[in-house]
Amino acid sequence: MALNYSAVGIANMSLQRIGARGTIASLTENSPNAIKVNTVWSMILAEVLSERDWKFAKTRIQLEQNANMPVGGYKFAYSLPADFLRLVKPREKPEERRIATWYSGWGGYEGGWGNRNRDYPVWPREVDPYITETVADTSTPPNYSNNLLTNYPYCNTYPSPCPITINYIRLITDLTQLLPGFVNALAFRLAAEVAVAITESPKKAEDMMGMYMAALNGAQAQTECDDYLKNEAGGDEWVTAGRYWGRGYR
Repeated sequence: MALNYSAVGIANMSLQRIGARGTIASLTENSPNAIKVNTVWSMILAEVLSERDWKFAKTRIQLEQNANMPVGGYKFAYSLPADFLRLVKPREKPEERRIATWYSGWGGYEGGWGNRNRDYPVWPREVDPYITETVADTSTPPNYSNNLLTNYPYCNTYPSPCPITINYIRLITDLTQLLPGFVNALAFRLAAEVAVAITESPKKAEDMMGMYMAALNGAQAQTECDDYLKNEAGGDEWVTAGRYWGRGYR
């Protein structure tokens, strides 16, 4: 069931936590509290989304090569999506999944022995090293876009190496996708941001920030409950796949 989270609901939760009077009906209404919240809302949301590898904000996408080449250093640029916030952190697979190493390593599958033990932010591993950086186009003045820079030569034509896939944290626009723990943390962070402007109390801002840091830990534990999803650690068949020497045996 989708929870009916909204920017207004989260904002009113934040206002209540700092003892602000009344509630708001819209972030764009012409009231002092709404104006203060609306000024920082998008920035605080992006900040809290970037704090952890939230399951609801993680997604994978295949990159396309940018026609505008980077100047100096790396040879190729691959355009990052408009909702990109950051790459996920490399993650070890659960110990009980590591039996799949024998299956995945046989024949060099996915780059050799042991690569199934990790969840990489950028795939294939041959892309390494890489950085994220802006690249200018040829217009005057130039427009800049966010890109992944690497020497990996994927060019969308045959024959070609494997395409680049990234696992990243995206900017969420549908707030019904949020987890309860994340909403709790976001409300504390927003409360800390507007506390001084609304209540003129630095102590309230400090208290809200402390509660935010504690709430982040609880929210992270909540999102880690999904670590055994098939798209994260492989289906159940991967547990037994390594017990056989040939492909296709279960």
